[in-house]
Amino acid sequence: MAFSVEDALKRLTNVKKNGQLAHAYLIHGASSAHQDELSEELAALILGCRREELASYPDVQIIQPTSKSRRILIEQIRLLEHFIQKRPSIGMVKVAILREADRLALNAANAFLKGLEEPPPGTYLLLLSHRPDALLPTILSRCIQIPLRLQEHRPPNLQEQAVIDLFIRCFQSQMSPIVQTFQFSRGFQGLLTEYKEKSESLEKFMADRERYKNATDGKWLQDQEEHLKALTESNALRLRRELIASLENYLAKILCAAYRNPSSSFERSSDPLNRIPGKNILRQLECLHRLQKVLDLGVNEALALETCFLEIFTLSASKST
Repeated sequence: MAFSVEDALKRLTNVKKNGQLAHAYLIHGASSAHQDELSEELAALILGCRREELASYPDVQIIQPTSKSRRILIEQIRLLEHFIQKRPSIGMVKVAILREADRLALNAANAFLKGLEEPPPGTYLLLLSHRPDALLPTILSRCIQIPLRLQEHRPPNLQEQAVIDLFIRCFQSQMSPIVQTFQFSRGFQGLLTEYKEKSESLEKFMADRERYKNATDGKWLQDQEEHLKALTESNALRLRRELIASLENYLAKILCAAYRNPSSSFERSSDPLNRIPGKNILRQLECLHRLQKVLDLGVNEALALETCFLEIFTLSASKST
């Protein structure tokens, strides 16, 4: 059974009141935003603080892929081990959040498993993942799983709406599927490039580069620049997943309306894609699901996008299956 963020948090709050919180949870499904929301609300609940305070709270640590390979590396797990073993700065508990836990490198996963098996008292580990099947079975067996479902009422953010609007514009252009695919792929990758160029942490570092240059040695400066570039790239890949998920959610709403799902508030008749047969929309959703999987394997982004959306726009142009 998949939960909404609100339902999951209510259940976890009751579990905490009864003193029965497990030391490790695996939150998966829905979007990264939903996973972040639940993990941060749960961390705040455990620590007895507000979610807004987590960024500066000493007893919480957030780990995510930051390398060029977009893997969680052994060095990050070593730092996490140190965090887990030390005494809490405030109170008696501490929390570690592992975003995209399925991106653990094998040696990092094995090292993390040791801390997962016997964590010190008062330590809570929250793992987030879109591909729990990619985690080691020994890690899965030591976590309580919390599957989340997409929440229809959550409006898309600006970037998600931008990619939905781009998709609709390409569909309405009445051009051939090949041209639509080219236009969409170029626009989609343009959104990711724009995100990278506007990375606040990298921009600030580059603006202060001269000051750092005079105060530190060249190697530290180079290492820091490479780290921030890798972090920006990793965050861009995370955004890519979110944008594809927003298209999945959009098409899923159209599909629900096509079959007159009473729980769907989506008006199919008012949508530009209302002439696409429901079976074709289902196949388009399957294309997006496959796209997420092949991109996670490191396949060339441009090639994967073009292959997927050529099929999607071809299905959009077809009146029947």
